[in-house]
Order: sequence, then structure tokens, then C-alpha cells
Amino acid sequence: MIDCATGNGSSGGEGLRPGDPELLRRYAEECDESAFGELVQRHLDFVYSAALRRLGGDAHSAADVAQQVFTALARRAATLARGVVLPGWLYATTRHLTADLVRSECRRRVREREACTMDELNSTPPPTAEWERLRPMLDQVIDELGERDRNAIVLRFFARRPFAEIGVALQLSEDAARMRVDRALDKLRTLLAERGITSSSAALAAVLANQVVASAPAGLATSITGAALTSAATAEVGALAAAIAFMTATKTTVVLGIAAALAVATAVY
Repeated sequence: MIDCATGNGSSGGEGLRPGDPELLRRYAEECDESAFGELVQRHLDFVYSAALRRLGGDAHSAADVAQQVFTALARRAATLARGVVLPGWLYATTRHLTADLVRSECRRRVREREACTMDELNSTPPPTAEWERLRPMLDQVIDELGERDRNAIVLRFFARRPFAEIGVALQLSEDAARMRVDRALDKLRTLLAERGITSSSAALAAVLANQVVASAPAGLATSITGAALTSAATAEVGALAAAIAFMTATKTTVVLGIAAALAVATAVY
């Protein structure tokens, strides 16, 4: 049986739609693959979009990173802390995996004497002028925010959560969640101003709300769900086999030790 994990809190206050913690619980305790599939459907667009920006528009690599992120979620579901904010965890994991991929790609291109560049995704609709200036540095600036502010931005503009759900995730009231997002947005605006991009908080919020999440390719959610669950199941079987081998080796060592002790005792007598 796959050893899965729970998320944070409960799904209370989220109406009939199960929250991330409930879906994680179902997958962790009941191996409910449909619950894991719902998590992929719910969060894939923003994970894919974050990877797409960090990888300079390389759609193929962004899809690979998205698959790695949800594979990591399936494998680590059993060890995720109860207090984790899942969109924040997914965003951070996307950041780490894309950084690893970029470093690997740069080394490969250096070996091949090619420039370390990425092709722009031709199918992406032309962004607004303001988004064109913001996009290259957006994730770098978000990375500079503290975890609480980053989670607030990710929940609001990446996961597209209403303030009531943000409050549940961050253990705040709806009004406090609104204030948290506003403060985080103002900090983000200040960091952007230091890089020469000036905007009001309202204008920045509008750009984030309309431009920050792009639709992942059709069929990617299905293929990622299947690959992640298969990989997690394979890893679980491998761990079980290793444990059995260790126990077998331990028992053999004990038996040999007893036999040696008996041989010594017999020789003495």
C-alpha cells in the first residue's frame, strides 16, 4: 500500500469543495488516486506557468518540471507537515527544480559551446507592455519575499483563491487575509520599484490576476498524474524490498553468531 501524507488543517469553511488538506488526507490514508488527480488539476496551471517563466518560455522543459513537482508531491505526501500551505510548497519546489534544470542545461550548453538561452513559446499570446517588463523578474522578486508574504501572493494570484479560502489556509480571518495580501502586494511593488518598474498596487494586482497563470498543454494533467503515481508506487516497492533484504541479512547475522557461540562452547567442553 502506498504510504501517503496529510496536509495542513481541515477543509472546514470551504463549502462542498474539498480543500487541499482533505485531498492529501484521502490520498495518504486511502490511496485515493482521484483525490491526487484533483490536486494536480487544481494546481497544475500555476506550477506550469511558474516553471515556464523561469525557463524562459521553454514549454517542453516546463512540462517536465511540472511532472517532477507532482511526482515529488506523490512521493513525499506521507512526510509533508500538517501545517504546510500546499500552493506555497508547490511554488518552492518548482523554484528548486527549475534552478537545478537551468544549471544542468547551462553546463550542457557550455560543453557544446552553445549559448545558455531558451526559446520563447511561440503559441503564447502577446503580453501587455507592462507584463513584458515584469515577467522576466517576477519570480526572482517573489523569491525575496518572506514565506508568509510569498504564500499570500501565491494563494491569491497563482492559485486564484478567494480571501475566505486564503484565510483558512493561513489560519486568518477573511479580513486579515485580505490585509496580508495587500501588505505582500505592497512589498512586491516596492521591490519592483527598486528594479525600475513602478506601478500602483492596484495596477500590479490587475497584471498578476490577468497574466500570471497560463493554461498548461491539453492532456498534461492526465499524463503527469499517471507518471507521478506510477513513480511513487515504484519507489514504495523498492523501499519495501530494501527493508526485507535488511531484515533477512540481520537474521542471518544473528543465526551465524549463535552458531559460532555454540561451536566455541562445544570446543571448550
